Amino acid sequence: MPKVSVCVITYNQLRYVRECLQSLVDQETDFDFEVIVGDDCSTDGTDSVVREFVARYPGIVRLIVQPHNTGGARNYLEVHAAASGTYVAHVDGDDYALPGKLQAQVDVLDRDQQCNAVWHRVDYFDDAGHFCSGQTADLASFDSGRVTFSDAIRLGFLSVHSSLMYRRSARTALPTDRRVLDMYLTWDLLSKGHGHILDRVLGRYRVAAAGSLTVASQRRVKLLAIEHADEFLLRHPERRRDFLIWALCRALIDAKNLQFTALSFLSLAWRSCAPIHWKDLRSNLQRMRSTQVRWHSEIRAR
Repeated sequence: MPKVSVCVITYNQLRYVRECLQSLVDQETDFDFEVIVGDDCSTDGTDSVVREFVARYPGIVRLIVQPHNTGGARNYLEVHAAASGTYVAHVDGDDYALPGKLQAQVDVLDRDQQCNAVWHRVDYFDDAGHFCSGQTADLASFDSGRVTFSDAIRLGFLSVHSSLMYRRSARTALPTDRRVLDMYLTWDLLSKGHGHILDRVLGRYRVAAAGSLTVASQRRVKLLAIEHADEFLLRHPERRRDFLIWALCRALIDAKNLQFTALSFLSLAWRSCAPIHWKDLRSNLQRMRSTQVRWHSEIRAR
């Protein structure tokens, strides 16, 4: 039984998946780990690269090929359901890990049994050669790196999903036809414990890779996030204030960007109505800005 299962989700990422897998099998650890690759019926030969790694690293890399294109959510859920490790890490097939990633995250989870999820800083880059250091995110508001359920709700985003490792026993099993976002999984894990963000750059995240979200799909993602919030509001009515602050902040951001989803977030705010002070809203907006990497203002050519 491996201590860690690394789940890699890929679809038509022939240009990227080799670098991703090599970065994982090269990890030096004091424990056994497996790499499970879920290929969503790629048509560009992605699966042939993965099969090379299966042959070169038997007992470490294994491949799950979907019989037809099922979509990212189902592929994700099926691959994570196949994980047998005590801890499960996720990496998208167009991103990659830096040395020491797996060991550093396992050390945190081993040390703190109440910690259910660990993230880390990542550098951002794109296919055009632009680069932004993950150090531009300000993590000072997380006390010693500790992340609470309240933090996760109010911020909505903690770090890219390719930086996540979580305790498998804390994950709620979901039907594979369920539509879920990273946010749902984060809220689920932190509703049962706390998380931790490592103040180290341990991965690279590819911005605007082939197959990235369009404007229309971004709108669908936001509406699905609101559905998730409604579900968690029913489960955790004591968190109404946190959801209200997040919804109002998102409404203000989308209104500034002239996006119709501002109205949907205002509707969520109404449903989660609770007493707050305007200072709470202002400080949360500032925190949302400061904790995210400033890609557009910091990018530079390599």
